[in-house]
Amino acid sequence: MSIQKLQTVIAATPEQVWEALTARDSSSGYYFGFAAHFDELSPGASYEYRLGEASVITGELRDVVENTRLSMTFRGRWNDDVALLPESVVTYELSPAAMGVPGLTHLTLRHDGLPDTETARDIERGWALILSGLKTMLETGSPLVPAPSH
Repeated sequence: MSIQKLQTVIAATPEQVWEALTARDSSSGYYFGFAAHFDELSPGASYEYRLGEASVITGELRDVVENTRLSMTFRGRWNDDVALLPESVVTYELSPAAMGVPGLTHLTLRHDGLPDTETARDIERGWALILSGLKTMLETGSPLVPAPSH
């Protein structure tokens, strides 16, 4: 099993990044059109991402520390190859950026438990695009890549 780890610094506060990660209206702007649906932000609660009416990612929240850490199980369902992967864990960690510069957030994403396969490497490339899209959206107000029509 592999661990994917990506990091970026975003010109936004941890509160703004948290809101973008957890709000339905924000997530579709940077997450391939997938809209986040969190009924409750607490450990044990279920969540899903939807593309239109289709459920494309499902899981359960494991650790929730507002504006700091969001960890969840991850089951992708957007295509047959992804659906065959084992359940894995995605964790976002947010902290004010170092160097004493206000208004910056250091964001680390870890994806643990994926096998070493081409499909998992595709997911890693997808995370790079998602984090770049999140950064672009928060810093410019515009999506990096337009959401696909569904």
